[in-house]
Amino acid sequence: MTTYVYRDGKIVPKQSAAPKGGVSIMRDIEPYQNMKDRGWITSRSQHREFLRRNNFVEVGNEQNHLLS
Repeated sequence: MTTYVYRDGKIVPKQSAAPKGGVSIMRDIEPYQNMKDRGWITSRSQHREFLRRNNFVEVGNEQNHLLS
């Protein structure tokens, strides 16, 4: 199956698209209290570990093989 990307105002096959230059920086998450034990999650790494440790999956980020 071919994957397409949007480059320079056109939709083109990903393998023929020139890579976009530049740096992408993602800021850390805002701290939140988890719903299991009300502990605080203050970083993305803590969030990922919390999900793994409790066998949780974020809604919208699940993979097909996990749902069947």
